[in-house]
Amino acid sequence: MHTLTVQYRPDNYPDWIDWRTFQQRFDLIGQAGALEQGAVPSARAGFAPRTSFGKPPNDCDGNTTKRNLRRGYKFQVRLAGTGHLVLDQMRLHAQKLTERSRATC
Repeated sequence: MHTLTVQYRPDNYPDWIDWRTFQQRFDLIGQAGALEQGAVPSARAGFAPRTSFGKPPNDCDGNTTKRNLRRGYKFQVRLAGTGHLVLDQMRLHAQKLTERSRATC
């Protein structure tokens, strides 16, 4: 079973925020360990092109700043999971917004 968890944090926020978790999205095609004639494995690598993470949750920092955690100047993304996964490319989109200096949720 393959799982992938995507997390992010804005502006060096002290905690990682869960963005999305995929379960059984990137599994093998076929049955692991199944053999064809001549003892050739029948399972092949899975295929999931253009998988979208969607938008991060609209959470607020309830501890100190009271700001929307989807907004920031610099973002870090962390991928963690189980199983074997190859990620060839990843593209993140952002939108430039003008907001008050003390914008809160």
